[in-house]
Amino acid sequence: MLNNNTQQTTSVETGVPSVGSIVWSAGRTRAQQAINLYANIDYLRPYFDVEPKEILHRLLHVLIPRWPSPDENIKPELYGPTMIVFTLAAILIYQMKLASHSVQDGTLIGTSFLICFGYWIGSSFAISSVSFICNTHLSLMQILNINGYALFSHCLVLFLATFIHTGHDHLLFYGLWCIVGGMAAVRMMFIIMARTINPRYRILLGLFVGAIHIFFLLYLHFAYHELAESVSHALNNEATMPIGLPVKPVLPLASPMVDVVSKLNNRVMARNN
Repeated sequence: MLNNNTQQTTSVETGVPSVGSIVWSAGRTRAQQAINLYANIDYLRPYFDVEPKEILHRLLHVLIPRWPSPDENIKPELYGPTMIVFTLAAILIYQMKLASHSVQDGTLIGTSFLICFGYWIGSSFAISSVSFICNTHLSLMQILNINGYALFSHCLVLFLATFIHTGHDHLLFYGLWCIVGGMAAVRMMFIIMARTINPRYRILLGLFVGAIHIFFLLYLHFAYHELAESVSHALNNEATMPIGLPVKPVLPLASPMVDVVSKLNNRVMARNN
Protein backbone atom coordinates (compact mmCIF):
# COMPACT_ATOMS: atom_id res chain seq x y z
CA MET A 1 0.00 0.00 0.00
CA LEU A 2 2.85 2.33 0.85
CA ASN A 3 4.51 1.68 -2.47
CA ASN A 4 1.29 2.42 -4.37
CA ASN A 5 0.78 5.69 -2.51
CA THR A 6 4.30 6.79 -3.15
CA GLN A 7 3.96 5.91 -6.83
CA GLN A 8 0.74 7.98 -7.11
CA THR A 9 2.23 11.01 -5.43
CA THR A 10 5.34 10.88 -7.53
CA SER A 11 3.21 10.63 -10.68
CA VAL A 12 1.35 13.79 -9.69
CA GLU A 13 4.54 15.58 -8.74
CA THR A 14 6.24 14.67 -12.00
CA GLY A 15 3.44 16.41 -13.93
CA VAL A 16 1.70 13.38 -15.45
CA PRO A 17 -1.98 14.32 -16.04
CA SER A 18 -4.57 12.46 -13.97
CA VAL A 19 -7.76 10.85 -15.27
CA GLY A 20 -9.92 13.76 -14.10
CA SER A 21 -7.83 16.35 -15.90
CA ILE A 22 -7.90 14.28 -19.09
CA VAL A 23 -11.72 14.03 -18.96
CA TRP A 24 -12.04 17.75 -18.17
CA SER A 25 -9.80 18.80 -21.07
CA ALA A 26 -11.61 16.49 -23.49
CA GLY A 27 -15.02 17.82 -22.44
CA ARG A 28 -13.86 21.41 -22.69
CA THR A 29 -12.47 20.79 -26.17
CA ARG A 30 -15.75 19.27 -27.37
CA ALA A 31 -17.76 22.12 -25.86
CA GLN A 32 -15.57 24.69 -27.60
CA GLN A 33 -15.94 22.85 -30.90
CA ALA A 34 -19.75 22.77 -30.52
CA ILE A 35 -19.89 26.49 -29.68
CA ASN A 36 -17.67 27.39 -32.62
CA LEU A 37 -19.75 25.19 -34.91
CA TYR A 38 -23.19 26.54 -33.99
CA ALA A 39 -22.02 30.14 -33.61
CA ASN A 40 -20.78 30.15 -37.19
CA ILE A 41 -23.28 31.92 -39.45
CA ASP A 42 -22.20 29.88 -42.46
CA TYR A 43 -23.24 26.72 -40.62
CA LEU A 44 -26.77 28.06 -39.98
CA ARG A 45 -27.23 29.51 -43.46
CA PRO A 46 -28.48 26.26 -45.11
CA TYR A 47 -31.26 25.99 -42.51
CA PHE A 48 -32.72 29.32 -43.68
CA ASP A 49 -32.47 28.61 -47.41
CA VAL A 50 -36.04 27.72 -48.38
CA GLU A 51 -38.56 28.72 -51.02
CA PRO A 52 -41.87 30.42 -50.05
CA LYS A 53 -43.81 27.65 -51.82
CA GLU A 54 -42.23 25.06 -49.55
CA ILE A 55 -43.19 27.05 -46.45
CA LEU A 56 -46.82 27.32 -47.61
CA HIS A 57 -46.89 23.61 -48.39
CA ARG A 58 -45.59 22.74 -44.92
CA LEU A 59 -48.04 25.08 -43.22
CA LEU A 60 -50.95 23.35 -44.92
CA HIS A 61 -49.65 19.90 -44.01
CA VAL A 62 -49.31 20.87 -40.35
CA LEU A 63 -53.09 20.57 -39.95
CA ILE A 64 -53.37 17.22 -41.78
CA PRO A 65 -52.71 14.41 -39.29
CA ARG A 66 -51.39 11.41 -41.20
CA TRP A 67 -48.85 8.71 -40.52
CA PRO A 68 -45.66 9.55 -42.43
CA SER A 69 -44.13 7.10 -44.84
CA PRO A 70 -40.82 5.46 -43.91
CA ASP A 71 -39.05 7.14 -46.83
CA GLU A 72 -40.31 10.63 -45.98
CA ASN A 73 -37.43 13.00 -45.35
CA ILE A 74 -37.79 15.81 -42.81
CA LYS A 75 -35.70 18.73 -43.98
CA PRO A 76 -34.24 20.57 -40.96
CA GLU A 77 -35.35 24.05 -42.02
CA LEU A 78 -35.64 26.88 -39.47
CA TYR A 79 -36.82 29.90 -41.48
CA GLY A 80 -40.51 28.97 -41.36
CA PRO A 81 -40.53 28.09 -37.63
CA THR A 82 -38.70 31.33 -36.77
CA MET A 83 -41.28 33.42 -38.64
CA ILE A 84 -44.11 31.49 -36.95
CA VAL A 85 -42.66 32.21 -33.51
CA PHE A 86 -42.33 35.91 -34.39
CA THR A 87 -45.98 35.91 -35.53
CA LEU A 88 -47.10 34.22 -32.31
CA ALA A 89 -45.29 36.86 -30.24
CA ALA A 90 -46.92 39.64 -32.30
CA ILE A 91 -50.39 38.14 -31.70
CA LEU A 92 -49.76 38.05 -27.96
CA ILE A 93 -48.65 41.69 -28.00
CA TYR A 94 -51.77 42.69 -29.95
CA GLN A 95 -54.00 40.82 -27.50
CA MET A 96 -52.52 42.71 -24.57
CA LYS A 97 -52.90 46.03 -26.37
CA LEU A 98 -56.48 45.25 -27.33
CA ALA A 99 -57.38 44.36 -23.74
CA SER A 100 -55.79 47.64 -22.49
CA HIS A 101 -53.60 45.97 -19.89
CA SER A 102 -51.36 48.24 -17.84
CA VAL A 103 -48.06 46.91 -19.18
CA GLN A 104 -45.28 49.01 -20.66
CA ASP A 105 -44.30 48.41 -24.28
CA GLY A 106 -40.76 47.27 -23.54
CA THR A 107 -41.86 44.79 -20.91
CA LEU A 108 -44.70 43.55 -23.10
CA ILE A 109 -42.49 42.91 -26.13
CA GLY A 110 -39.70 41.33 -24.09
CA THR A 111 -42.05 39.02 -22.21
CA SER A 112 -43.83 37.81 -25.34
CA PHE A 113 -40.59 37.06 -27.19
CA LEU A 114 -39.11 35.36 -24.13
CA ILE A 115 -42.16 33.12 -23.69
CA CYS A 116 -42.48 32.17 -27.38
CA PHE A 117 -38.82 31.57 -28.18
CA GLY A 118 -38.20 30.06 -24.75
CA TYR A 119 -40.97 27.52 -25.28
CA TRP A 120 -39.88 26.69 -28.82
CA ILE A 121 -36.23 26.10 -27.94
CA GLY A 122 -36.80 24.68 -24.46
CA SER A 123 -39.50 22.21 -25.43
CA SER A 124 -37.46 21.13 -28.46
CA PHE A 125 -34.50 20.36 -26.21
CA ALA A 126 -36.79 18.45 -23.84
CA ILE A 127 -38.31 16.42 -26.68
CA SER A 128 -34.84 15.79 -28.10
CA SER A 129 -33.59 14.50 -24.73
CA VAL A 130 -36.56 12.17 -24.28
CA SER A 131 -36.26 11.06 -27.91
CA PHE A 132 -32.61 10.19 -27.35
CA ILE A 133 -33.59 8.00 -24.40
CA CYS A 134 -36.38 6.36 -26.42
CA ASN A 135 -34.04 5.76 -29.39
CA THR A 136 -35.91 8.03 -31.81
CA HIS A 137 -34.17 8.76 -35.11
CA LEU A 138 -34.57 12.53 -35.18
CA SER A 139 -31.94 15.22 -34.85
CA LEU A 140 -32.32 18.38 -32.80
CA MET A 141 -32.72 20.51 -35.93
CA GLN A 142 -35.50 18.25 -37.20
CA ILE A 143 -37.31 18.50 -33.86
CA LEU A 144 -36.96 22.30 -33.95
CA ASN A 145 -38.51 22.21 -37.41
CA ILE A 146 -41.44 19.98 -36.41
CA ASN A 147 -42.12 21.83 -33.17
CA GLY A 148 -41.88 25.25 -34.80
CA TYR A 149 -44.31 24.45 -37.61
CA ALA A 150 -46.74 22.95 -35.08
CA LEU A 151 -46.97 26.40 -33.44
CA PHE A 152 -48.85 27.54 -36.54
CA SER A 153 -51.96 26.06 -34.92
CA HIS A 154 -51.41 28.31 -31.89
CA CYS A 155 -51.26 31.34 -34.17
CA LEU A 156 -54.54 30.37 -35.86
CA VAL A 157 -56.41 29.67 -32.63
CA LEU A 158 -55.28 32.84 -30.85
CA PHE A 159 -55.86 34.98 -33.95
CA LEU A 160 -59.41 33.72 -34.47
CA ALA A 161 -60.22 33.89 -30.75
CA THR A 162 -59.02 37.51 -30.70
CA PHE A 163 -60.98 38.83 -33.69
CA ILE A 164 -64.15 36.72 -33.48
CA HIS A 165 -66.01 37.98 -30.41
CA THR A 166 -69.16 36.10 -29.46
CA GLY A 167 -71.17 35.62 -26.32
CA HIS A 168 -69.34 32.36 -25.72
CA ASP A 169 -65.69 33.29 -26.25
CA HIS A 170 -64.35 30.43 -24.17
CA LEU A 171 -66.60 27.98 -26.00
CA LEU A 172 -65.18 29.16 -29.33
CA PHE A 173 -61.66 28.86 -27.98
CA TYR A 174 -62.19 25.34 -26.68
CA GLY A 175 -63.60 24.30 -30.04
CA LEU A 176 -60.61 25.69 -31.91
CA TRP A 177 -58.30 24.26 -29.27
CA CYS A 178 -59.65 20.74 -29.78
CA ILE A 179 -59.87 20.86 -33.59
CA VAL A 180 -56.97 23.01 -34.81
CA GLY A 181 -54.59 22.46 -31.91
CA GLY A 182 -55.48 18.79 -31.72
CA MET A 183 -54.79 18.16 -35.41
CA ALA A 184 -51.37 19.82 -35.18
CA ALA A 185 -50.56 17.85 -32.02
CA VAL A 186 -51.58 14.54 -33.62
CA ARG A 187 -49.53 15.37 -36.71
CA MET A 188 -46.44 16.02 -34.59
CA MET A 189 -47.10 12.89 -32.53
CA PHE A 190 -47.32 10.73 -35.65
CA ILE A 191 -44.01 12.03 -37.03
CA ILE A 192 -42.13 11.39 -33.79
CA MET A 193 -43.80 8.04 -33.12
CA ALA A 194 -42.99 6.84 -36.64
CA ARG A 195 -39.28 7.46 -35.99
CA THR A 196 -39.32 5.58 -32.66
CA ILE A 197 -38.29 1.95 -32.99
CA ASN A 198 -39.44 0.57 -29.63
CA PRO A 199 -43.27 0.28 -29.63
CA ARG A 200 -43.38 0.45 -25.83
CA TYR A 201 -41.80 3.90 -25.80
CA ARG A 202 -43.66 5.06 -28.89
CA ILE A 203 -47.00 5.76 -27.19
CA LEU A 204 -45.44 7.38 -24.12
CA LEU A 205 -43.31 9.69 -26.24
CA GLY A 206 -46.29 10.62 -28.41
CA LEU A 207 -48.43 11.47 -25.38
CA PHE A 208 -45.60 13.54 -23.91
CA VAL A 209 -45.20 15.57 -27.10
CA GLY A 210 -48.94 16.08 -27.56
CA ALA A 211 -49.46 17.15 -23.95
CA ILE A 212 -46.71 19.79 -24.16
CA HIS A 213 -48.17 21.19 -27.37
CA ILE A 214 -51.78 21.30 -26.18
CA PHE A 215 -51.22 22.67 -22.69
CA PHE A 216 -48.98 25.48 -23.94
CA LEU A 217 -51.91 26.79 -25.97
CA LEU A 218 -54.07 26.76 -22.84
CA TYR A 219 -51.35 28.66 -21.01
CA LEU A 220 -51.15 31.34 -23.68
CA HIS A 221 -54.90 31.91 -23.60
CA PHE A 222 -55.52 31.93 -19.85
CA ALA A 223 -52.30 32.57 -17.91
CA TYR A 224 -49.94 34.57 -20.12
CA HIS A 225 -51.63 37.93 -19.45
CA GLU A 226 -51.26 37.52 -15.70
CA LEU A 227 -47.57 36.68 -16.11
CA ALA A 228 -46.96 39.76 -18.25
CA GLU A 229 -48.70 42.02 -15.73
CA SER A 230 -46.83 40.53 -12.77
CA VAL A 231 -43.50 41.01 -14.57
CA SER A 232 -44.43 44.60 -15.35
CA HIS A 233 -45.40 45.31 -11.73
CA ALA A 234 -42.19 43.71 -10.49
CA LEU A 235 -40.05 45.82 -12.82
CA ASN A 236 -41.89 49.01 -11.87
CA ASN A 237 -41.72 48.17 -8.13
CA GLU A 238 -45.49 48.48 -7.93
CA ALA A 239 -45.99 45.20 -6.15
CA THR A 240 -43.33 45.93 -3.48
CA MET A 241 -44.28 49.52 -2.61
CA PRO A 242 -45.05 49.95 1.12
CA ILE A 243 -48.64 50.70 1.98
CA GLY A 244 -48.91 54.12 3.63
CA LEU A 245 -50.49 54.21 7.07
CA PRO A 246 -53.51 56.50 7.43
CA VAL A 247 -52.58 59.86 8.96
CA LYS A 248 -54.89 61.01 11.70
CA PRO A 249 -56.23 64.50 11.24
CA VAL A 250 -54.77 67.13 13.54
CA LEU A 251 -57.72 69.51 13.40
CA PRO A 252 -60.28 67.36 15.29
CA LEU A 253 -57.78 66.75 18.10
CA ALA A 254 -56.95 70.43 18.43
CA SER A 255 -60.56 71.67 18.26
CA PRO A 256 -61.34 71.08 22.01
CA MET A 257 -58.31 73.16 22.99
CA VAL A 258 -59.44 75.94 20.69
CA ASP A 259 -62.90 75.92 22.30
CA VAL A 260 -61.45 76.14 25.82
CA VAL A 261 -59.19 79.06 24.88
CA SER A 262 -62.04 80.92 23.21
CA LYS A 263 -64.27 80.48 26.28
CA LEU A 264 -61.55 81.85 28.57
CA ASN A 265 -61.12 84.86 26.32
CA ASN A 266 -64.84 85.52 26.39
CA ARG A 267 -64.90 85.42 30.21
CA VAL A 268 -61.96 87.81 30.45
CA MET A 269 -63.65 90.20 28.05
CA ALA A 270 -66.89 90.01 30.06
CA ARG A 271 -65.14 90.83 33.37
CA ASN A 272 -63.35 93.78 31.86
CA ASN A 273 -66.60 95.17 30.58
